[in-house]
Amino acid sequence: MRYEDNSVYHPIVRTVRNKLPALIFVFSRGKAERLAEEIGKRWDFLNFEEKKKVHDLIIETERQNPNVFERKGRKLLRKLLGQGIGYHHAGLSPALKNLVETLYERKLIYVLPCTETFAAGVNFPACSTIFDSCRKWDGQSFRGLLNREFFQMAGRAGRRGFDEKGYVFVRIDSQYPDQAKFFNEDDVEPISSHLTITPNTALNLLQWKTDAEIEHFLTNNFSVYQSKKEERALNVEISACEKDLKNLQQHFCEDKDTNSCALYRKKLKKELYKYYRRRRRNPDYQSKIDEIKAILNQPPKDCNFELCFSSNSRLGKITSDRKKLIRLRNKIQGQNESYLDKFAYVCDLLEQLGYIEGRVLLPRGIFASKIHIQEILVTELIFSGIISDASPAEIAAIFAGIDYEPTRRDQIISDIVDLSKVSDLQKELLKSNVPLHFCNWSPIPGPLAYAWHEGKSFGFLLELTEMQEGDVFSLLRREIDLLRQIEAALKEDPVMQQKIRGVRLALDRDEIAVSF
Repeated sequence: MRYEDNSVYHPIVRTVRNKLPALIFVFSRGKAERLAEEIGKRWDFLNFEEKKKVHDLIIETERQNPNVFERKGRKLLRKLLGQGIGYHHAGLSPALKNLVETLYERKLIYVLPCTETFAAGVNFPACSTIFDSCRKWDGQSFRGLLNREFFQMAGRAGRRGFDEKGYVFVRIDSQYPDQAKFFNEDDVEPISSHLTITPNTALNLLQWKTDAEIEHFLTNNFSVYQSKKEERALNVEISACEKDLKNLQQHFCEDKDTNSCALYRKKLKKELYKYYRRRRRNPDYQSKIDEIKAILNQPPKDCNFELCFSSNSRLGKITSDRKKLIRLRNKIQGQNESYLDKFAYVCDLLEQLGYIEGRVLLPRGIFASKIHIQEILVTELIFSGIISDASPAEIAAIFAGIDYEPTRRDQIISDIVDLSKVSDLQKELLKSNVPLHFCNWSPIPGPLAYAWHEGKSFGFLLELTEMQEGDVFSLLRREIDLLRQIEAALKEDPVMQQKIRGVRLALDRDEIAVSF
């Protein structure tokens, strides 16, 4: 049954109404909003004094951020907050997220549907946590929650100094009854370190480290330490398997796998049954049947074959386990060795593109060493002349698409700005064997940054896109940070530096400049 049906969540809220406040974790923004709306149809948790406090905080937020509730259907949120109900996700504007968090902190929100971001880095405990589901989309497929994910959210239950205990509830979906597995804190997955060799990483290593120091860094970093530790543990398990295999071999006699062996004869009986079933389709199987029957007609060895059967079963399982452990160990060893290979690959690519000559950084390399996102694409935009020829608003549109990952609902807004030169540059880089993840760019968000640079209102931007206000805010803040990096890298070119600074300052205004 879907949670939109009133019969699902109203009884749940009734169950926990003496265990409030409650966080309801869902795994999509739309669900958080719809769930808050459903609960708001029947429940109101605030008394008169509490409603007045909420009203005053809402008025203050609106005074500082006009029209904050007018966008993307946030009028309903305003009404729900007056009932002690809210919702929280990354799509909210910073002003609304701050308001919801303030109200929750002041005990003026009693039920809060939210995404898992609310449990990451924000210390807002509850008396109860409720899981709408224990399945989530991880970007590739739906899967069950990991132990660490579950306990990160479930751990919000129980407020120090207020509650003797915290309560955790899981709603079971009849379609996926196995989703609520028995989560165990002892089985929380370890956090694994991973070193990514980017052009920026390679350039800075070449610039500041000796060959010996680079090799030490690539072969003795924390990721390698974790891998070696895991490799040692696997070696212990493999040795234990080999010891067990050696012990089991002692249970078998010299006649194993001969015609008189009970194990071998059992295997032959299975084959005989298989050939009987298939002989109508293949008459040649009759000769196989006769051959097996002739062997089975011979007298078997008189021995304690039950012990052999038991040992052989364990032998098969341990052999299979050993193979899996060896494959995992080989994979880990390959990952450790690949850091040196990846570094060499990136250095070869940088030399091919004219960023380095041996260990010496050329002008492109010096610039790219100061950029921390899509450094090859950003560098080529500067050195190709595309940015110097572009107007400030076009520059804003170009850099908005750096490292942007479009969603299925994103659409290109045409006839606002021509970004074909950047698309052509990206294609040329791909033809030059630059991998896509080193020159990732999309034209989709460009018109938003262009319009914002030209002085359009935040509401106008939201009319251009299906993106939520929080996403637009994050998009422009990321661009402002990138422009700041480019400014610092252009200290040898004050004219271009001033041009980039002008773009940054034009973007860093009004709602986008707000920080809490």
